[in-house]
Amino acid sequence: MSAARSVLRPLLCALGLVVLLGGCGDVARPGEAAVNGGSVPPIPPQPRCAAVPALAQGQHLVTSWRTAPGDALITHLLSGMTVRQAFAPHRSGSQMRLRLSNRYSQAPVTIENLHIALEQSRGAAALVPDSSCPLTFAGRRRVTIAAGESVVSDLIHYPVNAFERLAVSFYAPTAVVQLTRHLIANETLYISGPGDYSADPSGAAFVPMPNSYTNNFLIIEALEIAAPRTVTTLVAVGDSITDGSDSTTAPLQGGASAMTGRDERYPNHLHRRLDAAGLPLTVANAGLGGNELLGAGLLPQFGQGLLDRLETDVLSVTGASHVLAMIGTNDIGNAPPGQLPTAEALVAGYTRLIERVQDAGLKIVLGTIPPAEGTVIEGLPIPIVNQLPFGVQHGTAEARQTRDAVNQWIRSQTLSDGIVDFDACLTDPERPGYLNPAFNSGDNLHPNPQGYAAMADCVDLRLFR
Repeated sequence: MSAARSVLRPLLCALGLVVLLGGCGDVARPGEAAVNGGSVPPIPPQPRCAAVPALAQGQHLVTSWRTAPGDALITHLLSGMTVRQAFAPHRSGSQMRLRLSNRYSQAPVTIENLHIALEQSRGAAALVPDSSCPLTFAGRRRVTIAAGESVVSDLIHYPVNAFERLAVSFYAPTAVVQLTRHLIANETLYISGPGDYSADPSGAAFVPMPNSYTNNFLIIEALEIAAPRTVTTLVAVGDSITDGSDSTTAPLQGGASAMTGRDERYPNHLHRRLDAAGLPLTVANAGLGGNELLGAGLLPQFGQGLLDRLETDVLSVTGASHVLAMIGTNDIGNAPPGQLPTAEALVAGYTRLIERVQDAGLKIVLGTIPPAEGTVIEGLPIPIVNQLPFGVQHGTAEARQTRDAVNQWIRSQTLSDGIVDFDACLTDPERPGYLNPAFNSGDNLHPNPQGYAAMADCVDLRLFR
């Protein structure tokens, strides 16, 4: 049947008989008519890249992919060069726009010829030929984003499939010395030599940036798509464990490179479960490495505390209806000696978090703090780590008591709209407080891909029905 369709489609499209085959050319892809737990109302056939002047009746915008901007301190000097980066959308749809952020830069940023296309292979710079579309801003190919501001592109017709990876390319025509970024994307960031290669599918002009502090998401913040109004966004918010650190590697165990784009973060796995269950939700990842609940992270790159970034990174996320929050491990583990917050202070912070989310009309599910005994810092010898004023608090008696008291409160409280006991799901049954060896990336703090999948499996989907 599929072969017959591929033969008949061009003929029937030419004759205008498109109903049975669900559209022409780039308008629809297999499985696109009914996706993610809700039927998408039929949309009149449109060519790919066409502008969408208004959403169809019964549709609204939701977040198919998101990252949390954190800072603009360590960045890449751009001048007459092109940036290319990729990610996996969560929800399928036919109409999309891209959100860009200059939130943390001190100066305006000008880019032009922003393109979206299909990534040819995971982590590579090459694009699927003829899959690229330019994105405009009020009809223009060039946009200047003021310091502290965000912008969204014009809505276009561009079929997006869940977990079919997309690449975003843009050209910086003038010198850019500071870019708002998301630290450590677990993706390969590419920058070209001099020239505008934003629409070039070959990828030959691009050079991959090194791992760690240079493989960031730059400027891009969210992909938003049109969906039925019954579909909403679940925001997973937290620290590096939500963000997905070590989701593609086991660095202390001789694992593969983290730059593989395998989409193994726990929010990725959670969306797959929601999708398979037919629930009308799309998961947005607002995790930020090093982030804390009560205050700014130990380093500026770790961002503002969750209570300070809540409005921008959670409450204002497009289509948000639910929040799944798991945070607190860095408040405990990264505290300087003598400054570890009390369990009472953390409980007060969680209480404010719950109240603010619910006051905004959203539901919130609270996760327990995962096990973290024996945490080490990747890349540093343990004797050096033990001399640092951070990163070793997880093994102290005070940190252990605080974490256990906080988790007990989370399990027993009735303020939130539900809980997920990540601690119970990840802990080593032979050594409580330690990560299960099967789920350990190697640093005793971050799960490996199997651990992130286990976290998603711990979530009772009935919380979101």
